[in-house]
Amino acid sequence: MISNIPQHVAIIMDGNGRWANELKRPRSFGHKKGALVIDDILKTTIQKQIKVLSLFAFSIENWNRPAKEIDMIIRLAVNKLSKKTLTFFNEQQIQFRWTGFKERLPQQLVNRLLSAQTTTQQNSGMILNICLNYGGQQDILQAAQKINTSKQKFADLLLTKDLPPVDLLIRTGNEKRISNFMLWQSSYAEIIFEPTLWPAYNSQIFTKNLLEFSKRQRRFGRI
Repeated sequence: MISNIPQHVAIIMDGNGRWANELKRPRSFGHKKGALVIDDILKTTIQKQIKVLSLFAFSIENWNRPAKEIDMIIRLAVNKLSKKTLTFFNEQQIQFRWTGFKERLPQQLVNRLLSAQTTTQQNSGMILNICLNYGGQQDILQAAQKINTSKQKFADLLLTKDLPPVDLLIRTGNEKRISNFMLWQSSYAEIIFEPTLWPAYNSQIFTKNLLEFSKRQRRFGRI
């Protein structure tokens, strides 16, 4: 049993393309398999009573990828936010959140994201926060632009203003960087660079990562 469960877990889901390449399959195959992994991790999040799960689905920098791959990822996101998915969210009392910017996103996807938020906003369970068309630097910049005309605290002007700080940041795929993800929110997060490529990630590995977190001492500057 894990004694110290993080309140907010954020995951950079990396490795879809490399996983597909290793199998000599198109990158789209990796993205589709990666989308299925989310369901497994979400169920484990509920079981472990983690309050917030943030998933980095598409960064602002990802617009530099080939248009064909971007279109496929957008279609995958639209299809993922189906009526069946929303029914599951409501049955499990999951609150869906979207953190990101509307610019450049197709209106159909924006509508699906906003509709999912509205449909689940009264749910009382965990928060699933999908970071799509998001960048940490851009988030900080938009908050800084508001600070002179606002009496609010800086953290309350961020896109994640009503979410707790990130306790555990996991990046799959064996890359050791945080890639402009939740820079402010992860200032004191414990970081795990997990070598497993995202499509091969599963609840057992996730539980192993949670166990590693539970063994760390978080001092927040204290002795």
